[in-house]
Formats: sequence, C-alpha cells, structure tokens
Amino acid sequence: MADDKQDAVHSSSDGGVVGRHPAADQFQFFAAPATGSEFNTAHLRLLPVACFRVDDVRFKFDSSFVLPGVQSEIGAFADLRENDPRVKGAPISIFGHSDPTYQGNFELGSPTAQSGDDYNKTLSGRRAIAIYALLVRDASLWNNLYASPLGSDVWGEHSIRTMLDETDEADPDDSGQQNKTENSSGGSSQNSSEPARNSRIRDIANDAGQRQQLFLKYMDLLCGELKLDKGKDFLARGAGPDHKGDVQGCSRFNPSLLFSQEDEDRFKAANQPKNADVLAERNARNSQNRRVMLLVFRKGSQILPSKWPCPTFKEGSAGCKKRFFSDGDRRRSTHPPGADREFEQTHDTFACRFYQRISSNSPCHQILDVAGSHISVLLRSNSGAVPLANLSYRIRVDDDQVLEGQTDKDGLIQHPVVPPGDYPLELNGVTVDTLVHTLPEHIERCPLRIPDYLLFEETNGELPDGSESDDVVVANRNPELADGTELA
Repeated sequence: MADDKQDAVHSSSDGGVVGRHPAADQFQFFAAPATGSEFNTAHLRLLPVACFRVDDVRFKFDSSFVLPGVQSEIGAFADLRENDPRVKGAPISIFGHSDPTYQGNFELGSPTAQSGDDYNKTLSGRRAIAIYALLVRDASLWNNLYASPLGSDVWGEHSIRTMLDETDEADPDDSGQQNKTENSSGGSSQNSSEPARNSRIRDIANDAGQRQQLFLKYMDLLCGELKLDKGKDFLARGAGPDHKGDVQGCSRFNPSLLFSQEDEDRFKAANQPKNADVLAERNARNSQNRRVMLLVFRKGSQILPSKWPCPTFKEGSAGCKKRFFSDGDRRRSTHPPGADREFEQTHDTFACRFYQRISSNSPCHQILDVAGSHISVLLRSNSGAVPLANLSYRIRVDDDQVLEGQTDKDGLIQHPVVPPGDYPLELNGVTVDTLVHTLPEHIERCPLRIPDYLLFEETNGELPDGSESDDVVVANRNPELADGTELA
C-alpha cells in the first residue's frame, strides 16, 4: 500500500502534497426482480479521486493568512486538474485541520479541552474558507477574516505589506515611481520613502474597498489561471448556508500524528516553565497536523447540504462529535510508549468516522519530514553591509513560545528544530517589518536584511553603489529606524 501511495503522488513539497486516489473497486449491487414497472434505486458511494493538501508552512503561524509560497502547490494542483481526465471538472470539498495543542497539550477532561476543541474548530474553518476564497476569487470572504480577528489570527498591516510586496503594488514617492529591490529571503523590499509606504499600508488596512482590490491581485498572483466556480466545481454546488458541504473545519479531531508517550510527557514538562527549544520541537512536529485538505470527488458527485453530516465552518464542534467513532476521544488522545502513532500506518488516529471513511486511502495523508526545520540567520542592515551585532531579539513562534537571545558579533540568530514558518521579530524591544524564515535541514544558514536599520559601512560619504552622499548613516552610531527614532 505504501508503494501504491507513493506512485499516486503527483507532487510533494515542504508545503503540501497533490495526489491521485487509487481507483475504486467496481460497483456491484443486488437487484430485485420486477413484476411490473418498478425500479431499483442504487446509491453510489461518495468516492474521492484526487487530493490536494496545503500544509501549515503556507499560512502565517496560528493564522488563516495564506503566504505567497503556496503558489508552487497550487500550480501542481492546477496541472493535475487540467491534465488528468478523472480530475478535470470533478467537484471538490475542503477540510481544515488543526493540531492537538491548545494552552498546553490536549488531555481529555482538562479545563481547556472543550475551549480547545471550539477554538481549533473555528481556526481550522477559517483556514479552509481562506483557501476556498482564494480558489474562487471571493475577496469579500478574506475581508471578513481580516475584519474579524480570532486569537492570534490577526491579518493586520503585516498581511497588507506582504501582499503589496508580492504584487508589485507601487508606493508613490516624489517621482511617482517605485524603486524595488530583491531582499535576501527572495522577497522584495521597498527603497522608496518608508513613511510614505507605511502611510499607504495604513490607508489600505483601513479601507475595505482598497483591501478587496489588493486581495484580488494577490489571489490572481497565487493561483494564476486556476479559478474555480462556486456553482460548478464544489460538492454542494454552493447551495448550502455558509458553504455547507463545500467547506468545513475539523478542529483537532483528525490528527495525522500523535507523539509517543515519552515525547508527550517531555513536551508537557516543557510547557511550564516554557522551555522554548523543546516547545519549538513540539510545534515543528505538530505542524503535520495543521493542514487544509481538498478532496476531489468523481465527476457527477453532488450532495444535498441538508444531508451533509459536517457542520459549517462557522458552527461549533458539537456537530462534529456526533460523527465520532464510539472510541473517538481515545483515538485522538492515546500516546503509545516507545513510538509515535501515524494515521498512514495505524489508521486509528482520526476521531471522525465520516472523514476517515471518505479519505482513508488518500496519498495526501503521508507524513513529511520536518525534523530539520530550523532558524539560522545572519542579520544585516538595509544595505546588507553591516552585521546587526549584539542586539537583543525576540521571535514569537506562538502564544506559548518565544525564542529570545542576543545576536553575536556576526549578527547570528540560531535555533534548532523550529516549526516551518515565517515569524515576527523584535530587535531591542521594537518589532521590525521583516519576518524570520525557517530553513530546511540542507540549508545551513542565510543572511537576512532588516530594512528598518539604515546602516552602511563607513565609507567617507560614499554609498554602496559608488555615489556620494552627505547623509550616510555609518555603522559606528546607534541603529536608526526609518522613522528617525533611535534604538538604544
């Protein structure tokens, strides 16, 4: 079976999996003899023919904001949908999933168990609807997510900045032109006036109309020519309230991975008093559970929303629990000694019997190796010439985990085993506009420019491009932010 699943994978990356489901057995049924004009009625099973999994790394951590890296996975899905006759035009349903952790590790009967189920039901639904909105180009759904924060799921001005960078949105300067250069992380950074740029970001952040225009540009960039139709390309054809049958959040009820008892105990012990490195390992390994799954059903499949067992992405978790196995809570919370439990191997970690029935043999359940994901960056000034040495830093991985320390003489920040993602950075107590990116195991480290730090090498008035200036900011003075304030 493992080999069959490997053969069925169309594309696999650190951001997700696209695959074909194995062909179903031939449908057979018994028909009663007729004495007149009676008919037998046969109900065909709901069978997926393909899948597309979007992994946690393609979202801002603990958020529904979709990061630009998802372009590669969407491209692979578009290729499969266009070129596989079983998949082309076949209807889709989207399932969001979160991990078993909330205010510490999940335990049945704990004070946070129910609140954790409900919070993760909502968060997983928000991620699912974000992917749905992206594929159908419904900017109003993204506007709803933007305007209605949930816990750490706050899109905010950072999301606006990311989308502007990626869509080449011009920030007008005195000449009306944009001066844009590539930064060390492969994205882009603005050389035009930072105050004007920040003002532009605030204007968009506070104007729903401008936000929707930007959302549509960003959606087009991420999806290219792939655009799905609400009324044709989804399982319920858009007929249900709140997209019932087309989009749902499954909370933390269907983990692909459950830790061994030894690791579970170690992670619990690290939660108090917040051992950052151990919690980083926990969150990195738990990233396998934070995913959005798109199941593609055979052509002609359609469901009645009133008969669909899953609650809408906006509803609470009670409706989900009605579809649990009789031992569903045990399935999702048992940690065996000596080894992890993986659904792909044991087929007993999902609590929801309905979801397991329709997705059991999916090649998109495979576990990707994230053990090597780490942070190892050399901080540099906006020019790239000056190491940001001996600065205190804080990197917020999530509400329970903050990585802290001081850069060395070379500006190095280094932490092993961090969940894949892009994380906000504070330097000397001030949040900067650049995110820290995790690296895969095969990349040792990389430089990261911080545009907020207007530092050049001391060159007697000569800028790095060879031109002269009386306004060079040199490295032997206090770091200065773009707005003119100094950092101690």
